[in-house]
Amino acid sequence: MIGMYAHHSGSGHLHRVRSIARHLKEETVIFSSAPGADIQLPLDTDPDNPAPRDLTAGGTLHWSPIGVPGHTQRLALIAAWITKHRPRAFYVDCSVEIASFVRLMGIPVITIAMPGFRHDQPHQLSYHQASAIIAAWPDWVPVPTHLIAHVNKLHMVGGISRFEPPTKSCQRSGVIILRGAGGDDFDKHTWPEATVLGGDRFVDNPIPLLLSASVAIAAAGQNSVADLAITRTPAIILPQDRPFGEQSATAKSLTQARIAVVPTTFPEPGEWEVLFEQARNRAANWHLWQAEGAAERAAAVIDDVANVEGN
Repeated sequence: MIGMYAHHSGSGHLHRVRSIARHLKEETVIFSSAPGADIQLPLDTDPDNPAPRDLTAGGTLHWSPIGVPGHTQRLALIAAWITKHRPRAFYVDCSVEIASFVRLMGIPVITIAMPGFRHDQPHQLSYHQASAIIAAWPDWVPVPTHLIAHVNKLHMVGGISRFEPPTKSCQRSGVIILRGAGGDDFDKHTWPEATVLGGDRFVDNPIPLLLSASVAIAAAGQNSVADLAITRTPAIILPQDRPFGEQSATAKSLTQARIAVVPTTFPEPGEWEVLFEQARNRAANWHLWQAEGAAERAAAVIDDVANVEGN
């Protein structure tokens, strides 16, 4: 048995966990506050107590508020399940608090390394305690400075998409704007004529539309980028403001490898066609994102930890 945790922010964490779970050799149980988890956890916030005390436990954690019932209940649910099932490993995507809690219960933990600059004490605590660290970016990306101390257990497996690589291509035409569930600033801008996916128009499977698009405009979320990679869709990437510079770090790698176009400022109306042509010229480099087989490679890391360190 392998336990898995997915953060509830956006939809990408749960999608990625389920993608990896499909390739694991053992039965899995996924915990999350996001809809669709195997075991639904209560939120660790309390609308009746909007200002709980000591959110960071003296700066040692990111979120551990005093006096929030949901926070206590979610940990109790995980503890009860671990006590009953004794999982051989636990994958966390992503939470310093859950990773540390599970490790304190004597279970080997595998955690995800998110992009950006994460030198802070809580992230470093999680990395030190983990038996393995999975990074969902290609193995040619320079190891970030905050991960150099952990490089012996770092596995850069490539971009993880929840979809399998398509077996056939389509004739491409039209523009798609791809909006993730984590929020963006797209509403304040004026766009070229395009089909919008996400936001008010949720599409469970965007792959056929991405395969037929001449170009896509998207933020730099890890799941969106991985989906663009497996469909080889020419892309304009507009990174959104995220903690720790997460999307900016991903966009920088895409720029350096000449995989997608990342404008330094929001394009003027007359600039789009030139950018679209640049994106089409770069799309042949999407294979460099190593999305094919990435979920299997991540699962192999978890299986190895379970086999070596699990009971």
